[in-house]
Amino acid sequence: MTTTMTTPIADLRLAILAGKGGVGRTTVAAALARAVAAQGRRVLIAQTDAPDRLGKLFGHAQPVGTEVVTLAPGIDAVNMNPKSALHEYGLMVLRYETVYRALFENRAVRGFLGAIPGLDAYAMLGKVWWHTTEMVRGRPRYDLTILDGPASGHATLMLHLPQAVLSAMPRGPLARDAQAALDLLTDPVRTAMVIVTLPEELPVRETIELARNAREMLKIPLGPIVVNAMPPGSLSTPALDAVLGLLPLPTGDPDLDATLAMAARVRAHRRTADDMVARLKANPGLPMVVLPRVPTADLGPEDVEQLAGLLR
Repeated sequence: MTTTMTTPIADLRLAILAGKGGVGRTTVAAALARAVAAQGRRVLIAQTDAPDRLGKLFGHAQPVGTEVVTLAPGIDAVNMNPKSALHEYGLMVLRYETVYRALFENRAVRGFLGAIPGLDAYAMLGKVWWHTTEMVRGRPRYDLTILDGPASGHATLMLHLPQAVLSAMPRGPLARDAQAALDLLTDPVRTAMVIVTLPEELPVRETIELARNAREMLKIPLGPIVVNAMPPGSLSTPALDAVLGLLPLPTGDPDLDATLAMAARVRAHRRTADDMVARLKANPGLPMVVLPRVPTADLGPEDVEQLAGLLR
């Protein structure tokens, strides 16, 4: 089975953003949604119990909650949590609120369900799958659903659950939906995993491991790697190398010495980042999109739009 996407991201049904915690997956999800929505497509960003950042990236004061909200023209979002996702997914399977309450709100049943490993994650994944099938007036409600999922290890567990459910219970409503979700996850025409990373040792190491798991265990098609927050290379040109190489240190000027020391740190950081990008080109060897470091810790809509322009 192929493990490389065969469809441009804007034409997929599901894009799974994965990667180590702290690499900027939510920022990339927001920028990707902007880029795709600019092509006239409707996008849903589905988060998994995430901290409140997404609303701010679109200039909204209110956090994104468990109800679908509109963040911008063509862009909706929802921040799923295990309880709300289990409720919604239970209703999808059981069809009726009264039946759901009789089963899922029974204390003994709740205790039993709480003992099933991964059920919460499976409910959230099931809700994401359902949104990819949601129809309004005879057409898909969303052209693309972006799963801004958990960090690498938890993402691998979540994405493996449909296979685990089918192995444990090959018949019934859960098995039917698990098969449909698995068919979606492994279809290179409809789905791709986009791994987001930083040009640093630990994130790159996790990227290589995650790509291997996607290929060998999950069988999920891989899209491009997004290398986020690339340090500037303006101080690493050959001409500047030649000039800085002629300056003796210390120079005798404290201010100049401080400036040169800062420049040396920036240059070293860029050299490390370049080495990490070269490492990713060799393994896992996927196409790559490099996004620059945005010089602010408080990103907003203008920053997202700038990154979206690069992703287009």
